[in-house]
Amino acid sequence: MALRAQVRSPVSSLKANSALPWGALALLWLAGLYMRLPILIAPPLAGEIAESLSLGSAAVGALTTVPYVVLALSMMLAVRFARRIGMLRALVLALIIVAIGSGARGLTLSAPVLFTASVVMGLGLAVMQVTIPALLRDWTPSHLALGSAVYINGITVGELLGAGGTRPVVLTLAGGSWQLALLLWSLPALAIALLLVRRLRARAGPPDAGQAPDEAARRPVSLRSSRVWLMGIPLAASVGLFMAANAYMSSILDARGETELLTLALLFYNASPLAASLVMLWRGRRWITRRWPLGIFAALGVLGLVGFLAMEGWPALIALVISGFGITLELTLIMALPPCLERGEAVASLTAGMSFVGYSLAFVMPMVGGWMAEAFDRASLSLWPMLVFAALSLVAVYRMPMTARGDDETAVKRPSALEQRRCRL
Repeated sequence: MALRAQVRSPVSSLKANSALPWGALALLWLAGLYMRLPILIAPPLAGEIAESLSLGSAAVGALTTVPYVVLALSMMLAVRFARRIGMLRALVLALIIVAIGSGARGLTLSAPVLFTASVVMGLGLAVMQVTIPALLRDWTPSHLALGSAVYINGITVGELLGAGGTRPVVLTLAGGSWQLALLLWSLPALAIALLLVRRLRARAGPPDAGQAPDEAARRPVSLRSSRVWLMGIPLAASVGLFMAANAYMSSILDARGETELLTLALLFYNASPLAASLVMLWRGRRWITRRWPLGIFAALGVLGLVGFLAMEGWPALIALVISGFGITLELTLIMALPPCLERGEAVASLTAGMSFVGYSLAFVMPMVGGWMAEAFDRASLSLWPMLVFAALSLVAVYRMPMTARGDDETAVKRPSALEQRRCRL
């Protein structure tokens, strides 16, 4: 009986502290909103920017790729910065940097200044990428899965708002001025930063005081760690498949004589992440730290894209949507893992390591596909390198760490089994 009481006690404590932290969830969603939105407002304004600054197609494309490249390459630097000043303070400063960098793009008619501002914005986004998962354990300690789903839903909504709302809404409000449109999009980020400042001031003690300052929580995660690669490779597969499909969809449909389906294909494919994120909010908490859902969704992403290449017409579009749905759920489940496997600042280190691996590889594979399509004059070849890589990544999914005991040779104190239950709340 005494043993049962000891077992029940922590479970009862977990249930007692399970009230939803609505304020924290709202801040997580708002911060997630600006993790991709500033990047995706550039493509809808590309025509106006190119005309004003006399940019070529490669330079216009770089407006989107440069922030992603900076984000990937500066991950480890972002972790050091965040650890030095505290995760919440780093997030506040990152949002301000993103707002300044994004808004500065609209304050110039000089291409070098435009790209310099894009680099600054990418640095801020890198800090956001590593701090939000680390703050989950502090802000939503009894609802890690829900917190992960909420901020990733914010990312998805931000992507849709940036890509779909810039021209019809913000550019109209700006009177057709792309400079003013960029400035208008930067203002909400400052408002979110002010809300985070209020939370920072309301906290007692030093930054991140809610986290135990033990050695495990402060231990950096090295790129030599096997878990970084086992998580980063599937992350690269999900990000790379989505990027490659968007990049080469037009040429593939054009080669098949289905150009009239391009608008619908882009709409449905880029809307599938929103549907997936809503499913994640509804059911996804039961899937986190479980291997079989991750494997199923990763396989759906690959098979759906193979179906898009193998079929035509509406069946191909349905397969494309299935792929986008699976890719998004795979990405969400991977990004939700670091708070379940690590504690404190180590969450940011693991997120940075796997994001560095993931985003770096995700840029290389689509480029190889584009080279193959040009070399052999066959549009469908543009997706095959990424598809082969994604199929091989299923091996990493099979070996990916799903518990806090991990796979590293270093013996450090990890979150308890009880703490891991919070990953499904």
